[in-house]
Amino acid sequence: MAATVALPLAGGATLVAAGPAAADEEDYKILVVGETLGFRHSHIDDTTRALVALGADNGFTVDVWDPPNDSAGWWGSGSPGQPDLTMASTPFTSAEDLSQYATIVFASPVDNTNSLNPATPRLLDDAELAAFQGYIRGGGGFVGLHAATDTMHTVPWYSELTGGGARFVAHPAQQTATMRVESPAHPSTAHLPAVWERFDEWYNYTTNPREDVHVLLTLDESTYSPGNGAMGEDHPIAWCQNFEGGRSWYEGAGHTDASWTDPLFLEHVLKGVEWTAGVVEGGGNCVTFPEVDALVAGLNTAAVGDGVIAGAISSLLGSARSAADSDDPATAVQVLGGARSLVDHLSAAAGDREQLASKIDDLVVWQSALVDDGPAIDLAAEAELRTMGGKQYVAVRVLNEDDTPVDITLATPYGSKEYADVAPGKNAYQAFATRLVEAPAGEVTVTATTERDGETVTEEIVLAYDGTA
Repeated sequence: MAATVALPLAGGATLVAAGPAAADEEDYKILVVGETLGFRHSHIDDTTRALVALGADNGFTVDVWDPPNDSAGWWGSGSPGQPDLTMASTPFTSAEDLSQYATIVFASPVDNTNSLNPATPRLLDDAELAAFQGYIRGGGGFVGLHAATDTMHTVPWYSELTGGGARFVAHPAQQTATMRVESPAHPSTAHLPAVWERFDEWYNYTTNPREDVHVLLTLDESTYSPGNGAMGEDHPIAWCQNFEGGRSWYEGAGHTDASWTDPLFLEHVLKGVEWTAGVVEGGGNCVTFPEVDALVAGLNTAAVGDGVIAGAISSLLGSARSAADSDDPATAVQVLGGARSLVDHLSAAAGDREQLASKIDDLVVWQSALVDDGPAIDLAAEAELRTMGGKQYVAVRVLNEDDTPVDITLATPYGSKEYADVAPGKNAYQAFATRLVEAPAGEVTVTATTERDGETVTEEIVLAYDGTA
């Protein structure tokens, strides 16, 4: 069992990391796995200390499994582990023993199995893996951090647990990149900016997991150099799922030591821990369309009418998914409403109607959070070519229909114009001279900004106009 350890904190204070004997005084307990049989990430120690500190502030204690070992390879000889924190022996003894943990965090426990050689020692041997599988299937939680996708490559089940079979394949040099929030209502992303710029080591994966997981964040590859294994326009970097009775949450960032003092990142990880532990709910609870499809497929349709209803629900789910995949969440929500209403018409013999209804409700919550509620700033804008004095002018008019003054910039191929503090109900108008008798079609970009609740809000509109040439 783990010993009680005093950890140094900023300002000379200390934090006591209690072992299992003290866990009864806390709300719950988690296990952090940092054991390394391959390249060791320096952030493992920082991650462990950060999670201990988060636990002290948020009602959980932390056990650590990170023993030193003498494994050797291209990365050097052995792993120092965290001997002052680690448990004396493996906690992966049985599913029952692991059940003391609300969730288990894999903090980049690389094991050098990426060669897919079955003879290479794994992070978990067969008995430990069986205990872990039993724990997950019994409702346990899993948090994978950074190189959690670079371990146990020879265990397909583990790659499905981390998400959709996606395993680490390569990364470019550390650099600044932009992440975009894809599931803004989930507890682990609700506090994040829609566009999140960070410096980190950005992973490429063997496959895109989107088909099987609930994507939380994507990387915008146009904002950095992704290097070998680039994934293109759709590059998930954080995701979650309900898996075989348990909950799984993965974040591919976190390589840098600085990540573990970044308040935004720490809150992101904390909510991942809490969601997998069942402490927080919401935002659709990482539901996926395949997950709900499986529930419908498992219905007992022997009773009269249940087969027809189940078929209709399945069809509506397919239509809703098509709408969601086409970036039309409003239609998805509408169609899901129809599917949800049909669940109430299933007979009691069909199966767990309450669970199916709850999962469809989760789909609605997830998709509703993606519905565009309209422009950030309410404007009416138009652009057209007008003939004046035998020459063509690009005439642009923007009416401020918002309830606050707005700064407006008009940008055309023939110049730009700025207007400050355009009052509600007033226009910004400009006719831009082309100096041409006949002018081609083109576009005008209207950029408007205002202050709302202490924050700067921006709206951009692109107006197309027909040419005369």
